[in-house]
Formats: sequence, C-alpha cells, structure tokens
Amino acid sequence: MRRIAVLMGGGKGTRFWPMSVEKSPKQFLKITSSRTMLQESAERMIPLLGEENIWVVTVRGMEKEVKRQLPFVEGRVIVEPVGRNTAAAIILSMRRLVEEYGDFLVSFLPADHHIKDKWEFQREIDAAYTAATADIVTFGIPPKRPEAGYGYIKFKREEEVRFKGVDFYQAEGFVEKPNRERAEKMLQEGNYLWNSGIFIWYAKIFLQRLAKFSPLFYNYYKELEKGKEEEVYMGMEALPIDEAFMEKLPRFFVAEANFRWSDLGSWHSLWEVMDKDDAGNATRGEAYFVDSEGNLVVTDKKTIVIGAKDLAIVDTENGLLVMKRDSSALLKKILKEMEEKNDKMG
Repeated sequence: MRRIAVLMGGGKGTRFWPMSVEKSPKQFLKITSSRTMLQESAERMIPLLGEENIWVVTVRGMEKEVKRQLPFVEGRVIVEPVGRNTAAAIILSMRRLVEEYGDFLVSFLPADHHIKDKWEFQREIDAAYTAATADIVTFGIPPKRPEAGYGYIKFKREEEVRFKGVDFYQAEGFVEKPNRERAEKMLQEGNYLWNSGIFIWYAKIFLQRLAKFSPLFYNYYKELEKGKEEEVYMGMEALPIDEAFMEKLPRFFVAEANFRWSDLGSWHSLWEVMDKDDAGNATRGEAYFVDSEGNLVVTDKKTIVIGAKDLAIVDTENGLLVMKRDSSALLKKILKEMEEKNDKMG
C-alpha cells in the first residue's frame, strides 16, 4: 500500500523571535545544521518513501519558499488559505490525498522538530506504518523532566503489541499542559509520555473514526469535497488535531520513541540540544564567557558575556532579545501584546 508523508510547515515559530519572524518562520531557518528545519524533515523521510511521496501543507504566502527549499515537491504542496491550526490543515490534506490516491497510509509530521537519531527514527516510523493498518498511531517521547509546557499521553504499559521490533502501547488519552505539580506526579508514575505531534494512520480507518467521533470535522471534510474550499476552510474551528480528533478516540496506539527528539519550541530547547562548554554555555557565533554559566548566545557579532547565568541572548537584524533562558511563555505573551498594539495603531 502506498505510504505518504505530509510535513506540516505553516507555523509562525513566535517563541524563536527575533530569529523566527512571520516572513521567515522557524521551519525555513538553519538552526541546528547547514540545512533548514524543513529540509532536514524531508531528508529524514526520503529514504523510507522516496521524494515522490513527500507532501507539504503550509499557509498561503509560504508556498514559494517551500518550493525553493524543496524543489522536488512541486505539485505536492497543499496551501491553506489562512492558518487554522493542525486539525484544519490535516482535514484539508486528507481531502487532497484521498482525491489523488484513494487508499493509502500517511504520516503527519511537524516540519520544525529536531531529531538526532535519524536511523532509529526511520526504523520506528517504518514500524508505525505497519501498525497503522490495525489502528491509529502516535509517538510519545519519554519525559526527561516535569515539563509543564508540553501535552502528555497516558498509556497502559502492560498492554503492548509489537510491529517490526517496535513496541506499541494502548493509549488511554491525552493530558493537556499540566501544572508543575501535576507534571512531577506524572513523571513519577511512569506511564505518561510527551506528545510529539507525530501521527500515522490508514486513510480508511481515519475517515471511519472521524465520522464516528468527530462529526463536526467530518462534516468539514465532506463540505471540502463539494468545492468552495476557501469558504469552507475559513469557517473551520481553529483547533489542534489532538483536541478535534485524537482526544475523542476510545483507543489508539502510542509508541515510546527511542530517537532523541526536541520540538525546538523555545530558546531553552535549542540550548538543550547544543554542544556546551564546561560551564554549560552554548553559542552560535563568536562569544566569550567570563564568570558565566548556562547561557545561550546566538549572534554574528563578537559578544562578551560577564557574570551572567541562564540567559538567552539573541541578536539578529530583526531585533535583540535578552531574557532568562526559560522565559519563552512570557516572550510569546509580550510579542502578542506588541502585535495587538501595532494593529490598533494601524
């Protein structure tokens, strides 16, 4: 059966300001290597599927950059009229893919995640395609800390099946971004995984489950079949696929990922995956640290940091950021307030 991958590349990446901005969001940037996040995401899947089975869904205005970075996806770029979160993007993509292929297995993968163990990732994704012939599949990441900024998946460790040497567990449901106390308790209990945002399913099973458990979004799907795509799309609820669909399922598989993963959703998460000096300082560019520890510096200017601890210092043509390394939630809030203020000022 044909296997497809859809890279979801329409996000704004606001927590990576000032490097990531609306005209050049995170997925189009070279953050961890000489390749962009989008290019790295495609290159992980090509050995499994071939270039001809890679698709990208993105927001209007970004499609030209997608095609520039991935010329081989010409004719396989799905363009959202406007960003409406992942549920709408996936429903639109499924309608196009069913029209193109009829019957298929498909994975939906964020185009801006960092995955270090490429071969292990490919092995587990290959197994997940096989598992998806039996049930809907997602991946969970073993939590390294009580992270309040991630969603979690609860699973039954005693209920497992194996496909191609990879264990898949019966999931019990999602837990949305818990508070710190709850996150610490879940970490101790040991049967919770971070939600990776990676989903794999067999088209027929997905549409059957969508009709039964998410009739609103199934109706959107059926309306898209009739035409007037932009009108239908603009009327969709802007929900993540987790809330619109996955949370409603009585069962699905979750695999406990063994590949090293980061959503690179913040400067703190970038610092985590970078090489560091003995004091825990990481840098992209020429930086000198004196009596400083745990800092991240991203700059193309010579930079000296004295007596600082746990800061993110990012200097680009779009602006300068100096903040506590783990303050990304506050950064996102401030950027939103600045945007609203600018809108009011015209």
